[in-house]
Amino acid sequence: MALPFPNDPYLTGYYRPFGAEMDAADLVVEGAIPEELNGTFYRNGPDPAHPPHPDNKYHVFDGDGMIYAIRLADGRAAMRNRYVKTRKYELEKAAGRRLFGVFGNPRFNDPSVNMMDYNTANTHIWPHAGRLYALMEGCPPVALDPATLDTLGSEHFDGTVTGPFTAHPKTDPATGAMHAFGYSAKGPGSTAIRYNIVDAQGRGTHTAFLDQPYASMMHDFALTDRHVVFPCLPVVIDLMRAMQGKPLAAWESDRASHFGIMAKGGDGTGVRWVESDPLFAFHIANSFDDGEDLVIDVAGSRRAPLMPAADGTPADPAASRFTLKRWRIRGNAVHEEQIDGMDLQFPRIDDRWQGRRYRKAFVNGTPRPSPGRVDGFDTIATIDTESGHRDAFNAGDGAYTGEPVFVPRPGSSAEGDGWLLALRWDSLKNESALLILDAQHVSDGPVATIHMPARIPGGFHCSWMPA
Repeated sequence: MALPFPNDPYLTGYYRPFGAEMDAADLVVEGAIPEELNGTFYRNGPDPAHPPHPDNKYHVFDGDGMIYAIRLADGRAAMRNRYVKTRKYELEKAAGRRLFGVFGNPRFNDPSVNMMDYNTANTHIWPHAGRLYALMEGCPPVALDPATLDTLGSEHFDGTVTGPFTAHPKTDPATGAMHAFGYSAKGPGSTAIRYNIVDAQGRGTHTAFLDQPYASMMHDFALTDRHVVFPCLPVVIDLMRAMQGKPLAAWESDRASHFGIMAKGGDGTGVRWVESDPLFAFHIANSFDDGEDLVIDVAGSRRAPLMPAADGTPADPAASRFTLKRWRIRGNAVHEEQIDGMDLQFPRIDDRWQGRRYRKAFVNGTPRPSPGRVDGFDTIATIDTESGHRDAFNAGDGAYTGEPVFVPRPGSSAEGDGWLLALRWDSLKNESALLILDAQHVSDGPVATIHMPARIPGGFHCSWMPA
């Protein structure tokens, strides 16, 4: 018997679990899907199959991974969604209830799953070398069949990935290789980072280890033409704190931020750490070398949202809003400047410009933030990182817009020439749709709106895989 979910802001409204798998062919389309769009838009996000232990508060980063695949071809669209069948999911499905604590907190684990990997595979969905990977930063990737979404099992890339693997790998446009890392690489709460390169054919070719100054939750990293940069930011992992019933990962305001700079492809030695006042970002838009400087553009703030203080005090939403910021590392100092002041999240780029000087950042956000807002982003925008010009489309009252993914126009080599694809939930109608916008004329609104057969809950990251 399935149990009811508690009244939690991340289990109601936009995030209310859907809990069903389905297939839908020939979706209703307003406007016209560009004929050149031939491939699949994928979205990953948490859709918990079972409620947590009554004494273990749910978190938006928890929940079983659910993949949505929206296939576009010949001006038509079809949709399929499937759970990622991790061991966690299968064990809990068999038991008919939640067995793992939120974030795998051992204090709330059922004894039958002690010492087992907690893998939700719920954060990103990343194509590489013809395969599709569901990612959650605490475990190795889970491989999926791109067409059926069948779960194929954990991927270790020829034994080079032995534990946690970032939800934000980067593909080097010069070689097609995937660069990635894992924090807590030598056990939960360890300071070890493992750096991996997987070549364009999907073979693990490089592994290196290094240590960060403290055990931070390192969600993303930076890749340029010459460097990798590992940001150690003060969301600190503490197992002893978790065993006392306090947060496993918490914001510690008395910690400095540190940036570990290493040569791309480096062996883990000679890492240069640059210290700064506390800074925070979950997501990096892009990074590049600018002479001797390193530039990292982020959805940044001075305080991590969604992460409590060490005593469990929640973050103040007003103090933790993200705006588009530029962190410039010059010598032994980090300088911050603001590119755009809109409240935003999930910055993406034209991935052909990964690691290189660029101009176009694509974001979801809102020009009218409200206190206590639960990810109510209603706007998709292109921001020029040099001029600061913002070209934006507002999806209307009650709209919730997801991460935009850029798809280049076939045959064009110009940065930003193509389309933005993003999911929208209309809370007033309780309807979801995939929007397709011309990335060079975002304010003109969608060229096509593809209506989904059911509400799609709020989620995280998306990718495009050409046919």
